Amino acid sequence: MVFLWGDTMKIDLEKLRLGTRQSLEFHFDNPGRNEYLDNLGGKYRENLKVDVQVEKPGKFYLARGQVTTVLELQCSRCLERFCCPINIGFHLNLVEARMQEEFTRDEDVIFFDRDEVEIQPFIEQLVFLEIPFAPVCKEECKGLCPECGTNQNLSLCQCRPENNDPRWDKLKDLKFGKEVT
Repeated sequence: MVFLWGDTMKIDLEKLRLGTRQSLEFHFDNPGRNEYLDNLGGKYRENLKVDVQVEKPGKFYLARGQVTTVLELQCSRCLERFCCPINIGFHLNLVEARMQEEFTRDEDVIFFDRDEVEIQPFIEQLVFLEIPFAPVCKEECKGLCPECGTNQNLSLCQCRPENNDPRWDKLKDLKFGKEVT
């Protein structure tokens, strides 16, 4: 197993290409780039930890692995910051650039023309896709009061939202067993 630390996640395929190894294992422990998370108000709380096993079953290379990290996100209900653990498994084809026409755009493929392949952009994209559309700190989060803005997870306010929409007035008179005209 190869342990690598730094700012890149490069896989060296030379030993597999030459046939001196059947498979290679890599472990990366790199900081994630927060630029992917800035628009969401998020950031990495822990490094990206990536374990990858690469083999060459035929004309291309197959990488299988696991990504773990912890992100700091903002709850969409109460606006508090919280930690969101990420744990993703992945399969990835590493293909020489001259064989591009053999693969569809729907597959997870990185094309390369040297023995080193940079996988960090792919890994960061996987992490980004794991972030929920509306992240919540916990399922039972009560959010903010729409009247006064109090975080209802921390304290209850005395606001009683009134429904002034006249379209619902007939429903106020509705009683079970009684017909409304």
